Amino acid sequence: MRLRVLGFRLRHCDTTSLDIIIAFSYCFFDSLYLTGVGYQVFEFLEHISARLTDLAAKELGALKDLKKNEEGDSPFGIEDILYYLKRAEEQKFCVDFGDINKYFPVNLVLSGLFKIIQDFFGLRFDIIPNAETWHSDVQLFSAWDLSSSELLGYFYLDMYSREGKYGHACVLALQNGSIPVALLICQFRKEADDNPGLLRFSEVVNLFHELGHVVQHICNRASYARFSGLSVDPDFREIPSQVLENWCYESFALKIISGFHQDITKPVTDEMCSSLKWRRDSFSALKLKQEILHCLFDQIVHSTENVDAVELLKHLHPKVMLGIPMLEGTNPASCFSHYAIGHEAACYSHIWSEVFAADIFTSKFQDGLPNPYIGLQFRTKVLAPGGSKEPVEILSDFLGREPSVEAYIARKTRNNL
Repeated sequence: MRLRVLGFRLRHCDTTSLDIIIAFSYCFFDSLYLTGVGYQVFEFLEHISARLTDLAAKELGALKDLKKNEEGDSPFGIEDILYYLKRAEEQKFCVDFGDINKYFPVNLVLSGLFKIIQDFFGLRFDIIPNAETWHSDVQLFSAWDLSSSELLGYFYLDMYSREGKYGHACVLALQNGSIPVALLICQFRKEADDNPGLLRFSEVVNLFHELGHVVQHICNRASYARFSGLSVDPDFREIPSQVLENWCYESFALKIISGFHQDITKPVTDEMCSSLKWRRDSFSALKLKQEILHCLFDQIVHSTENVDAVELLKHLHPKVMLGIPMLEGTNPASCFSHYAIGHEAACYSHIWSEVFAADIFTSKFQDGLPNPYIGLQFRTKVLAPGGSKEPVEILSDFLGREPSVEAYIARKTRNNL
């Protein structure tokens, strides 16, 4: 368990539900190996959950009203949430996402993203022509400090899907040390006669996120390879990428990376920008409750012996999901959240990283614009130390105070129904 590395302690936490969950766990299992660190994980999740309960109940009420209008008085179950979330968003949106996706040609998005990173981090990416690579689609870029023209590193961009290629988007550290080298793998559709090479907006966000890892790898200046590149605490690894993701929802950035595929001089409209930002936080409390359910389940099954996963979920589900029981005859653990796969006992860290990324973005980039001075501070104080300093020390030094959950809560409750 790595939560202690960030040194975060919640104060004035209402632990009523937390005590119920832990008491239940002690009674239900042969043993519960819950250390002080493990308790902090529960405490963190409960604190976030409790702060959003009223809004989640209001959101659930809105979905129940939609179902009543369409289906009458039939009971509302967990199986109804995704359908009525989509119905609610369709009614609220002023624009069609199919239309929005026509504004993101892949090469325009990439060049715009390089421009944002240059303005924010003081980095310049140059393509290296005729580089020797393993496939003709793969490109090699050099990364330079904009002010000093110092070479900082390289990264390969393997952007398009093809037969036999690894099937997920990710960043791999090929070389650590003074001249780091990274590989960014994407799965985009290549432009062809029947395909204009457009990205879905979710792919745009994913590209921002993964390129954030590239920047993190290249800007790490730790003295020892053990702490360089992406060799940072797992709880801390996602924070820089999630900070960068925030610009996907800012009007100025969207207009830089977008252009209608038949006339790229026409970026997304202000109305589209507003809809994208609204959609990100729509019904966010209810969605987060579901993620917290997965995190609690993850913590308990990795802190116990002889656990019955189905029975555990049957008991946890109504406690977290505002009284909604688990659907009978199903086993949600068999199709677990992608945030948990490969992150056993650390599913919570996705929410943990989001909390601090929201704090950084809100406190340092309040106007949503890249500030070169703050960006350079972020690069030197947050990215450069890598794993050579404790994450809580890095964050506190950059923020000028201890991290807080308040910005995250404020963002989640921004679109209060």
